[in-house]
Amino acid sequence: MIENALHESKQKKSLIGVNYYGSNSGFYCGYVVEYNSEFIILQHYSKFGLQDGLLVHKLTDIKYLEKDTEYLNGIKLLIKNQELTMKQTFSLNMKKEQLDNFFTLFESFIGNKDYLIKFELNDEDIFFGLVEWCNEETFSIINIDLDGLIIGKAVFKFEDLKTYWIDDLECRKRKLLYQKKYASR
Repeated sequence: MIENALHESKQKKSLIGVNYYGSNSGFYCGYVVEYNSEFIILQHYSKFGLQDGLLVHKLTDIKYLEKDTEYLNGIKLLIKNQELTMKQTFSLNMKKEQLDNFFTLFESFIGNKDYLIKFELNDEDIFFGLVEWCNEETFSIINIDLDGLIIGKAVFKFEDLKTYWIDDLECRKRKLLYQKKYASR
């Protein structure tokens, strides 16, 4: 069964997930370049859909393979749309007086569906989302997971906000996946 999946991946250049015994990361994504009864050569792709070298690994170390998962479909989308994720699109063009405090720029993204915000709380938890609303003490986001899925809404206190990023690579990746899944909204 594993050999069939390897053959199909090589012939069609279709992505597979390869899970190995004894690996800290445990999972690699790519398509098979070559294989035999002893080893596999995988064109590896990063979580951003970028070619990330050739991985040569023993077949006996393969724990299992994955095909057609949500994650792999997301990587396919990222590979096809690298021009949308690799270049930062947001730039700061506000007047100095509009940046009078730490939260002003953050608040300017209320209702903005063009940019996901990545933010870190004082306890070092990190979230990604679209800023939905805020008042003087709290803000709400539509929480977006690594596959671009809405995993709910969350409300946070501004006093717990340690730092935030606008339009970083992970935000652009999640936004592209989110837009693909929720295009009709």
